[in-house]
Amino acid sequence: MLFDDKMKLEDEHRKIKEFWDRKMSQRSKSPPQFRYQEYFYLKYRDQIKEPILDLGCGDGEFLDMVCKDGKLDIYGLDISEVAVQLARKRLYPYLGNSVDERIKMGDMIFTSNYFKKDFFGTVVCEGTIHQSTCTGARMTANEIHKVLVRGGLAYISTRSRSTIPDHATQVEGERETYRMVGEGGVVRCYFSREGVIRLVEDLFEIIELEEKEVILRVEGTPYKMWILVLKKP
Repeated sequence: MLFDDKMKLEDEHRKIKEFWDRKMSQRSKSPPQFRYQEYFYLKYRDQIKEPILDLGCGDGEFLDMVCKDGKLDIYGLDISEVAVQLARKRLYPYLGNSVDERIKMGDMIFTSNYFKKDFFGTVVCEGTIHQSTCTGARMTANEIHKVLVRGGLAYISTRSRSTIPDHATQVEGERETYRMVGEGGVVRCYFSREGVIRLVEDLFEIIELEEKEVILRVEGTPYKMWILVLKKP
């Protein structure tokens, strides 16, 4: 990536961090929703191996569920400082003094800077890989591949282009990337089926790919997501 392109992407991610710091401050006021990472966990429970990494871990909801099921070798990464503090507080009863080492603040396009390569048995990335440009999403897919062990499972959910909001404007020079006018001007990807396959097909074996409808937790808005289960060859 050229230096100017890298600086532009990092600037976009600074906006995304500010956006999610605000969103996470509202999270406790939001109703619960069905999350497909729970569906993934229950369906593939016998194949899910530790250590487990949750990319875009938010307030630690998924990792809390995993710990309650007896899997305590967990890690999380989130770009939002607010989210990381909430997750550390929530997961402290399981992780104790190691919570700060395991639940980190950082950008998922640099995941392998925070964690060892070929380390995780399972990586979960629920509704976060699209919080970037298409270039950034591809970088994250590469980072998941780097930190996942051979034969390990990855779960990714990402926005479908079938529910692009009216206030979105396409970003020039970036495939399937839109700027959210009225949402702080952050960028977000909305993938076609072909686009989401292109994102991962040369990195992983695709075990499952389906389009599902979910309800946005904070706003209560319905939208569609691509649900992917992947294996590192």
